[in-house]
Amino acid sequence: MKSIIFLIMLLVMPSLALAAQEPTDRVKLGVADIIGIASDSALSAEQKKQSLSNVIEKHVDLQASAQRVLGKYWRQANDTEKRQFMLLLKGVLVDTYIILLEEYDNQTVDYTSETIKKKVYATVDTEIHTKENVIPVSYRLYQRNNEWKIYDFVAEGLSMIRTFSNDYRRTLKQSGVSGLNEALAAKLAQK
Repeated sequence: MKSIIFLIMLLVMPSLALAAQEPTDRVKLGVADIIGIASDSALSAEQKKQSLSNVIEKHVDLQASAQRVLGKYWRQANDTEKRQFMLLLKGVLVDTYIILLEEYDNQTVDYTSETIKKKVYATVDTEIHTKENVIPVSYRLYQRNNEWKIYDFVAEGLSMIRTFSNDYRRTLKQSGVSGLNEALAAKLAQK
């Protein structure tokens, strides 16, 4: 009996692994993880933040996000500045999403379309259904090492990457990546 169960698991596991390689499947896994955190009333605020940090690490390509947020400043930054910015960006994402988790009220998500370009870029369009309306959200993904990860999302026409780029532009012009890192570290320390 154990050998039959083992055989079935071997047959099922590769198909699950392959399924997770599609962009829509990656988004579905990420959304399910976030909803799981939001709906778990047993988690403390600090546990939710840590769980959210783990989800971001798992589903978001922080390097691709950081490169796009910094633009030309990414090429000018040294490796230490880049690594620090990626960590700080993850902290900003955690602080942003933790607020959204508090607003979770059993909204549902429909996955409406998937587009793949040049075999490494994908867009997954979704609709979030609230009690009052439908909110279109598009996730942008990048495939690195045969793994799709999210690098941006666009909600109601507002890109996370573009918003952060605009918010950080002035500091980058004045103080470069090191100055931005200092400012973000100070801001995150206040929370």
